[in-house]
This record gives sequence, structure tokens and C-alpha cells, in this order.
Amino acid sequence: MTAHRHITTNHDEIRGWIQAHHGVPARTATTTDTAAALHIDFAAVRPGELEHISWEEWFTAFDAQGLALCYPDPHLRGGASAWFELVPRGGGIDP
Repeated sequence: MTAHRHITTNHDEIRGWIQAHHGVPARTATTTDTAAALHIDFAAVRPGELEHISWEEWFTAFDAQGLALCYPDPHLRGGASAWFELVPRGGGIDP
């Protein structure tokens, strides 16, 4: 994990970052429990393993699980990376 990271729960910011990196909301294809297996599918790199879902369904599960998106600080060199983590919400999160 990078020391210069940005953590947010803002739905518009998250959707914008994911779409800017050519990602779509997804879940593990072998489950019907969205909350159990949230993912972001970038350029269909895992066909058959992931099932695309609506943004509404993804964010409902995201909020229910108390998650935040962590990614490299966009204002620093290298901030355009598609590295990310879904992390538990805690202190220091940008709204």
C-alpha cells in the first residue's frame, strides 16, 4: 500500500474514479449475495468470474458493509494508477 493514499466514501467521486479507469461495478459471479463479494471489474480482466451489477446495487452493498475506496492520492506523481483497495471505514476518511 502506498503511503500517499486517498480514502473516500463519496459515491460521485468513487464512480468517477472507477469509470476514469475503465472499471465497472461487479460481484463474484458464483454468488447472489452482492454484499459478500464486491469487486470492480477493469476491462473485463476476469471474464466469467465476475458479474456486472448496477451502481445502485454496488453502492447499497458498499454502504451496508461500511467500506471506503482507497487509491493513490490523485495530486501526487503516479496518482493515475488503477491500484485500489476496498477498506473498512474509519478515521481520516474524506466525506
